[in-house]
Amino acid sequence: MTFWGVEIFPFENVILQPDESKGKLHISRATLGKARNENRCIVLCSVGGRDSVNLCSLRAEKNESCELDLDFDEDTEVYFSVDGPLRVHLTGYYREKRKSSKNDDDENQTEED
Repeated sequence: MTFWGVEIFPFENVILQPDESKGKLHISRATLGKARNENRCIVLCSVGGRDSVNLCSLRAEKNESCELDLDFDEDTEVYFSVDGPLRVHLTGYYREKRKSSKNDDDENQTEED
């Protein structure tokens, strides 16, 4: 498992580039950066060029962190953005790719024959 994190600045996009060598990305938390502002920040996500969806809404001193349970395939381009005045940190980890075992290879060979 390899840990992952990114800081998203207000009204800017962060692009998660596909990287098949790292495996699937699991995002587990969104947390507000340090600042005092009562306006809310909405974390948005767009996958594969589709319309953005709201992942969570954060507000300083009320709801500064949100647990997430999101998995993204290693061959998918993902865009994250923040609609609001504060920075947001996303954290998670890469799930290791499953290594095929000798038995899996033997079964695939048998099915092809």
